[in-house]
Amino acid sequence: MNNIYHAKHQSLFFEFTNYIITHPNFNIPSGAEVILLDCKDAGYTRYMLKHAPKNMEDVVFIDVGELAPIRSRIKKPKIITREFARKSVTKTKNISAALKTSRKKI
Repeated sequence: MNNIYHAKHQSLFFEFTNYIITHPNFNIPSGAEVILLDCKDAGYTRYMLKHAPKNMEDVVFIDVGELAPIRSRIKKPKIITREFARKSVTKTKNISAALKTSRKKI
C-alpha cells in the first residue's frame, strides 16, 4: 500500500473503530470486509477501490464523512530542564525500589 494511503487508512481505521464502539447501532453485516473510503480524497478512494476485493457480497464500503478536529488529551504541559528530568527519573526509581522492597516484606 502506498505509504501515504497506508497512514491515512490506519488513521481512518482507528477513528472508525472508536466510532463503532460508541455507536453500537451502526450495523455492519456479519463477516463483511469493511473498506473505508474518504470521498473527499479522490486519490485515496480510487486506490482503495482498486485494491478492494472483487466479491461484492462480502464487502461493505463506508465513506467516513467528516472528521472532527483533533484535540489533545494532554493537560498542563510544561518545559523542563534536563537536570529536572533526571531528578524526576531518580525519584521514580527510588519510589519503585521502595515499593519492591515493601512487597518482599509482605
